[in-house]
Amino acid sequence: MLRIRPHHLLCMRAYSGNGYSEDFKVKMENIIKKIKAYNQFLKVENIRQEINEVELVFYTDSICEKCPNKLDENLCSSQYKVKLLDLKVARYFNLKERFYNYSELEALVYDNMTEDIFDDICRECEWYGVTNCKDYIINK
Repeated sequence: MLRIRPHHLLCMRAYSGNGYSEDFKVKMENIIKKIKAYNQFLKVENIRQEINEVELVFYTDSICEKCPNKLDENLCSSQYKVKLLDLKVARYFNLKERFYNYSELEALVYDNMTEDIFDDICRECEWYGVTNCKDYIINK
């Protein structure tokens, strides 16, 4: 089962192949492939099963496993920054630390995302000016 921290919902949607290390990039790409395969399965089979449950967590998650900034099981070298990102995402979209169907999480976040919300959450992120993440999150 995947554990995902709130701000990674945005990172996964906007991911364009950049990352902190090669191991991190491979991990991120594998998680995104799993999510896309699940979403494609739902479209093809026209069903809505709870087969892709994820746990929303407010600490290091499945993506963090290969991040070079991970210091310990639940500790990141940029802990304050990522906690703030997580809290903003959780506040804007009323997310709680619990199990969700990934499609439900996508709907809660992307059906309610605005450019102002995106800018408030992401403007301090190191990837904000480097990638076109805003286009992927606001326009898709």
